[in-house]
Amino acid sequence: SVCDGIAALGGQVTELPDGMILFGSTGGKLRGGAVDSHGDHRIVMAFAVLASVLDEPVTIIGAEAVNKSYPAFFDHFAALGGKFEIV
Repeated sequence: SVCDGIAALGGQVTELPDGMILFGSTGGKLRGGAVDSHGDHRIVMAFAVLASVLDEPVTIIGAEAVNKSYPAFFDHFAALGGKFEIV
């Protein structure tokens, strides 16, 4: 899921059995795009934080998965300056 998300945002990544190799991105920086959480709360939180440093918006499909472990995540994220929109 992490490799898929990084690739969806323009990163060049190779998945390994026990990790990944990141090669950077086309144009030198990750861009916005759509990331599928695959229903995993950890993926939602990781890509929400990553999105906070990108210039373009990131859509996280299945973002409601955070409710499994951290229902107040987006409230706390906003309190720390994170920006998001529910669509």
